[in-house]
Amino acid sequence: MNKYDSQTTDELMLEHFSKKTIQSNLRSGNICYSYDRVSSRDQMTNGNSLIWQYERIDEHAVKNNLIIKSRYGGTYESAKTDERKEFQRMLADIKKDRSIVAIIVYSYDRFSRSGANGIFLLENLRKLGVRIIAITQEVDSLTPTGSFQENLYMLLSKLDNDMRRDKSVSGTRSIIRKGFWPYSTPIGYTNTNKHATADKHCYEINDKGILLKKAFEWKASGKYTNQQIIKKLHTKGLDIRLKYIAWIFANPFYCGYVYSSLLPGELIPGKHPTLIDKEVFLIVNEIKSKNPISGIPKVRSRDELPLKVFMKDAVSGSPFTGYLKKGHFYYKSRNKGTKINVAATKMNASFEELLQYFEYDKKYKVKLQELLTQKLGVEILDKKEDVTISKKKVTELRHQLDKLEERFVLSEISQELFEKFSKKYKTEITSLNEEIERHGKISSNLEKAVQKGLDYAENLSQSWISADYTDKQQLQYLVFPDGIQYDKKNDGVRTNRVNSLFLSIAEQVRVIDEIKKGDLLKDRLLGSSVG
Repeated sequence: MNKYDSQTTDELMLEHFSKKTIQSNLRSGNICYSYDRVSSRDQMTNGNSLIWQYERIDEHAVKNNLIIKSRYGGTYESAKTDERKEFQRMLADIKKDRSIVAIIVYSYDRFSRSGANGIFLLENLRKLGVRIIAITQEVDSLTPTGSFQENLYMLLSKLDNDMRRDKSVSGTRSIIRKGFWPYSTPIGYTNTNKHATADKHCYEINDKGILLKKAFEWKASGKYTNQQIIKKLHTKGLDIRLKYIAWIFANPFYCGYVYSSLLPGELIPGKHPTLIDKEVFLIVNEIKSKNPISGIPKVRSRDELPLKVFMKDAVSGSPFTGYLKKGHFYYKSRNKGTKINVAATKMNASFEELLQYFEYDKKYKVKLQELLTQKLGVEILDKKEDVTISKKKVTELRHQLDKLEERFVLSEISQELFEKFSKKYKTEITSLNEEIERHGKISSNLEKAVQKGLDYAENLSQSWISADYTDKQQLQYLVFPDGIQYDKKNDGVRTNRVNSLFLSIAEQVRVIDEIKKGDLLKDRLLGSSVG
């Protein structure tokens, strides 16, 4: 072999390492899926849209020598989101079947009306080598211009959908404000003109409604629990779940009103017949949550029982509820097997004493303002580095979430894994963003926060005593964000977390005034950590 032949052989071997021409990853062949849909049951039952789409897709396939291997859709599915069952089934099959080269649809708005997410789907289908063929909007998606047109159709479909929704919402609001009910017929009523528009609906109280009226009356008497009412209804032939009966009792439709989340805070007198009087409805909803326990009804939202739920058993973690017996209020552990009963006056006095630990003499106010602002300011500066790290972590998590979505679309991971980790990432992102936002608010309002905290702490126990139930609860959670724990064995209360501002006030006062070691409450806060 001469030198020339040797060089030629070497060059031929080295060609293996040279850059190759970038090949299109589009699948080859003429095997396709078809997808057609309408947006509502009425369109599917009474319209010809599905048949029209079916026929036009078939004509296009024959004309262009395309073979439709499977058909998807054929039902009503909203394209506002891409969680449609038939649609998801089609995407899953595409990942498994490498012979499929395209999805044939009548138009892009039949494929998706979700805008940016529709574009995301197009991109990931391209990565799988599959393209969309919209027979009424033919574009060459292999070119930049064609790809842009596809994306534009997705955005225009979303715009059209949003405009329709806005028009629909405006119409629904108008109907409700006129006293008509545009939603599904509540149990107990029959709509004798259900196929008409909402302003033409005609409601009548049926046999179930007569029984529900009885249920309201039983509840209003105060003699029966929801469970007992359900059993009484069952014996009369009406089966209702426990959660559903609570929803019925709280639904103002039954006393003659219409309402909607589209009109928050508004109750409009309805055109339908009332099942019960307003007075009965109000009585029911005043007592509906008083479930008898051993013959002793629970008492809610009473100024005498502000520590309900806020206080828990130190051993079991069971929250305390409250009850009234022979003119006296008591706290009682809620969970079965935890037999703890404490007089409300005793427990409230103990909590009042605990609050006094965080109070201070007015003569220290100016000095405390200065010390606390300085001390907390240093802590906030230390936190800035944590915020920077948190922001970086959020960016990383968002990138991981994007990669996870891409891997799922490409069938590299299962749906179970995708849902598990996407939920985990989203939860972490939300938590970190809340921490970042919370730090920003504290940093910008430090002096005001210190001033407000000192105003509260100046006479904390008396402020709590004189407040009503709601204000008491707010003040309690302000000082002890995680609530307090009652230790039955030692007959005392303790907490694992104290608002850092109030804890700092107590610490600074202790330094300034040299609080005695034998303080009754000092031992109760051992182990408390800065909030």
